[in-house]
Amino acid sequence: MNVPALAAATLLMIGQAVASDAGFIPGAPAFPAPPDVAAAPAGAIRSPSGVAMRVLARGRGTQHPASNDCTKIHYTAWKRDGSLLSNSRQHSEPENQCLRAAFPGVAEALRAMVVGERRRVWVPARLTYTGDDDDGPPQLDVTIDLELYEIVRAPPTPTSLRKAPRSARKLPSGLAILVLKRGTGAQHPSVDAQVTLHFSGWTTQGDLIESSVMAHRPAVFSMTGVIAGWREALATMVVGDKVRVWIPMALGYGPHPRRGQPRGDLVYELELLGL
Repeated sequence: MNVPALAAATLLMIGQAVASDAGFIPGAPAFPAPPDVAAAPAGAIRSPSGVAMRVLARGRGTQHPASNDCTKIHYTAWKRDGSLLSNSRQHSEPENQCLRAAFPGVAEALRAMVVGERRRVWVPARLTYTGDDDDGPPQLDVTIDLELYEIVRAPPTPTSLRKAPRSARKLPSGLAILVLKRGTGAQHPSVDAQVTLHFSGWTTQGDLIESSVMAHRPAVFSMTGVIAGWREALATMVVGDKVRVWIPMALGYGPHPRRGQPRGDLVYELELLGL
């Protein structure tokens, strides 16, 4: 399994593009820095975290992105000396940006915005890249112009993430399964079958880690290529079934997951669409 699958649904990492200069293309149209690129003006909105923001154009409606949501945005980013770091406007279509993959400072700004709004955001270095990889991009103060085009809502976060309810079926392995919708037929996936399904997964803290639902297209997996908790749950299902599965760490990615894989117990919703 590719984790997170949100990345497979075209997730843009502003953080990596900005901090590594990856978004800059020599010969691309110039995007001159604004006169206030070096520091937020006196009238800027200042949050307790240290992020400063200024509304450049008001949007419409009252709906804001939530922490598990993704967005479609355009952005332009500069260093505080005015040199261009990255911009999406050299492409006609807005980029996809999931809030959990964004700079913390960028995610904070997006949570305050509505569709159609443009903001200039001054992000301190400590709220840019926050990973612990040795080869990660350096932290630096950045100024970013953001324009929010669309909010891509995450599936609702299940309740009882830390513990399966009594109505769930408990298996000897430690897996727990709650049937949300029953399908038809009697055929279960074989050990080497390919399955077509929709899925969404969360940590027990409620962080969305992957979802095919947000991409609006199902995924196809080999039973041999998915985590043990998926295999055990899918083997009990027929086409049309939708279940919620509580997966202990040992049946997920284990105590030492690879980079990008979630740690600990997990909760998934699986809907089997085809064999």
